[in-house]
Amino acid sequence: MNFPFNYNGIEIIPIKDIDFYIYLSNKLIMDAVIINMLKKPELKNPVMVCGLPGIGLVGKIAVDHLVDQLKTEKFAELYSPFLPPQVIIEGEGVVRMVKNEFHYHKANSDKGEKHDLILLVGDFQGITPDSQYHISHKILEVANELGVRRIFTLGGLGTGDLAKTPRVYGASNNIGLIRELKDGGYDIKFRGGGGIFGASGLLLGIGEIHGELAIDAVCLMGETHGQFVDPKSSKSVLNILTRILGIEVDMKELTKKAKESEKEMRDIKKMISMEKQAIEEAERGRELSENTASYIR
Repeated sequence: MNFPFNYNGIEIIPIKDIDFYIYLSNKLIMDAVIINMLKKPELKNPVMVCGLPGIGLVGKIAVDHLVDQLKTEKFAELYSPFLPPQVIIEGEGVVRMVKNEFHYHKANSDKGEKHDLILLVGDFQGITPDSQYHISHKILEVANELGVRRIFTLGGLGTGDLAKTPRVYGASNNIGLIRELKDGGYDIKFRGGGGIFGASGLLLGIGEIHGELAIDAVCLMGETHGQFVDPKSSKSVLNILTRILGIEVDMKELTKKAKESEKEMRDIKKMISMEKQAIEEAERGRELSENTASYIR
């Protein structure tokens, strides 16, 4: 084989060290995840908050609510073949590609807000393990380009139970950040064990090991059943996040959604309990019938 040669638009050259593999990896990542930058905002001390679909849609509901209440402006879109192969049908039957979106909110000094915010929301996460890495890497590139030095990812922690008051658990890629949040008196439970799947975890992990993209990050996880949409857990997470960020957000709409969802979950739980009881009674009836002596006359 003669060098250099062209492969799918990539010039292959015989580099014998790791630089070549880094180059090839970065090229493939760039081609697979596209950022459509609508405008580049000028931001001061920006903090990124990520809420993509996950367990109970806890993170997505929370950050969607921030986007609605803070009157943010969209400045970029993320498209990728790593997202599900479908389109979203909107009003009057018009379709659009699935995507993630970046919004920004300028700090209001009159309200004592100290940080501009970048809010990441979206339709889906990557559909394969490698796609999660590619998309998370690209998100960190955008964050780094805009001067983000801290990221909060929001998600759910599935327990299989319906919590009356969902607790909030945390994990971080920086022990100093954990101590800072503990010292701040925020009701976040940091503990070992388990894992965080998807972008909520990888943005912490890649942000810790990747030198040029290193960003301190913490994941806030609301306790949730895991099988239901849970705006109540989203509210628990937001109550803590808004205190950390020093912002005020109207929770009325989220409270309404939480009450509606809670009623639906209670109804479903009651139905499941009744079905379980009916099955157990039928089983007991069958066992009684098998154990009862019968006679042929």
